[in-house]
Amino acid sequence: MLIDPDALARSLPAPMVFVDLETTGGNALDDRITEIGVVEVGPHGVEQWSTLLDPAEPIPPFIQKLTGITNEMVKGQPSFGTLAQGLAERLHGKLFVAHNARFDYGFLKNEFRRAGIGFQADVLCTVRLSRLLFPSAARHGLDALIARFGLTPQGRHRALADADLLWQFWQKLHTIYESDLIGQAVQRVTKRSSQPPQLPDEAIDALPDSPGVYLFYGEGDTLLYVGKSVDIRSRVRSHFSSDHQVAKDLRISQEIRRVEVRRTVGELGALLLESQLVKQLQPVHNRMLRRAASLYSWQLPQGSDTPQLVSAKTVDFASAESLYGTFSSRTGAESALRALADEHRLCCAQLGLEKAAKGRPCFGYQVKRCDGVCVGDAPVDAHTERTREALATLQLDTWPYDGPIAIEEHGSDPGEVEYHVIDRWQYLGTVASRDALDVLVDNMPAATGFDPDIYRLLGRRLAASAKRTPDDGATPACADAADTTGASTTTLGTPPRSAAPRTGPAERAPPHTPRVSLESYRAASRRAEKTSQCCVVASPPTAPRRSESASTAARRALVRRARRARRRQPPTP
Repeated sequence: MLIDPDALARSLPAPMVFVDLETTGGNALDDRITEIGVVEVGPHGVEQWSTLLDPAEPIPPFIQKLTGITNEMVKGQPSFGTLAQGLAERLHGKLFVAHNARFDYGFLKNEFRRAGIGFQADVLCTVRLSRLLFPSAARHGLDALIARFGLTPQGRHRALADADLLWQFWQKLHTIYESDLIGQAVQRVTKRSSQPPQLPDEAIDALPDSPGVYLFYGEGDTLLYVGKSVDIRSRVRSHFSSDHQVAKDLRISQEIRRVEVRRTVGELGALLLESQLVKQLQPVHNRMLRRAASLYSWQLPQGSDTPQLVSAKTVDFASAESLYGTFSSRTGAESALRALADEHRLCCAQLGLEKAAKGRPCFGYQVKRCDGVCVGDAPVDAHTERTREALATLQLDTWPYDGPIAIEEHGSDPGEVEYHVIDRWQYLGTVASRDALDVLVDNMPAATGFDPDIYRLLGRRLAASAKRTPDDGATPACADAADTTGASTTTLGTPPRSAAPRTGPAERAPPHTPRVSLESYRAASRRAEKTSQCCVVASPPTAPRRSESASTAARRALVRRARRARRRQPPTP
């Protein structure tokens, strides 16, 4: 089957640009573009454009050998900045098609950023498209496509020649598949939205592809939903994918009227802001992060043999010792403890989960799931120790600092920074400068309660970070790290307060901490004074993607096992 390229181009539902770049290396932040090749396809037909660029840095010898582009060839060529505006207009409003598109798109975004131009596009990766349409094929690189489909290279590892190969691949697809099927595959790969008709055409295109929080509003400005993402535009589009397999997304797409965005420098800030807004604004379709009306935990202090169920209304969960798990109801707390009892052969009567006369066997003993502490067959002390061991996976860390702390988070762009203020496992706000941090700390209200969502997000990692003090225990720790978003952070602050050691098997040795110089100590002291003793810390915990904490996951697993065990248990004698 022969394809007329111009006829195919004019029949496309939207214009496309097939793009390829040659660069000085593989790092989109540090390396530079040496050549751009573009094949424009649309109602006007097919047009080609390419140019060499002066990268203002030497091209490594191995890349010169690979591409054939030498330092002499790029000398005197235009810089990216001189062509940026025209290139942005050339690419605007067209589907951006590239092979390993993350590479090309990332380089262009960074070059446009340096030129002071915002660049966003819908992106189609032909590697992903090939994998979707030809799942049995072992390889999907350009050389593999050339061999598989008989494409005609005009040269390899030159920008325009490789961009033309992608256009040839696109034409070849239309000799194999119907246009409707190709369109469905493209939509799936690019996650293009089936945009709700109530939203203006440009509403989603105008969203940033950077971290932050988005808010969906319906009729009468009713807040429908609050979400977060490291790429807001892609995440919003995913809500409106055409298959509508998620009932909540279908309801939102029917009700939505506008989208509001609040940007953050990184993923951690987005997670914290999302949690705060859901609790404050109570969106219609958010459930997970809403503030619980009640909060409970099991407490088993030293000298006690039976766990006591305590409420956050009467016990400060940020400072109380020997707390295990957080539960939104008494029923949930008792189910979790019963699951632990089944798992570890504990006595439900001794745990206070069953009423049994002294010396009388509990139900678990009768079905051989209790070692007999209820009837004197096992010592109480040994049972208490096994109870502590069973509860260890749920143990809560107390707040490890004397006061509030600020977690410093850097964005991917130079100079982007935010300070997230946390006190007693409660998020108190975010500011963008040290001066603003002074004002916030001086005027913020005292933390009013333990927030289980903030604890799940920051708990164990922040508690472990607080233990990273130098050998003499007197000077503040100073170390660098990076979170999952690529945003760098710095640990710098006054020493955390000494926390009571964990007991039993949950006790862990503190992580290794590098020795800190006197200069670092003095700098830390000055900065701590400047911030009203608000300790600026991290490494911030790795920002998870709404996953359960280890204790929550363990609790859920234990509850499931307990339910299965009860279904299998024999009738009561």
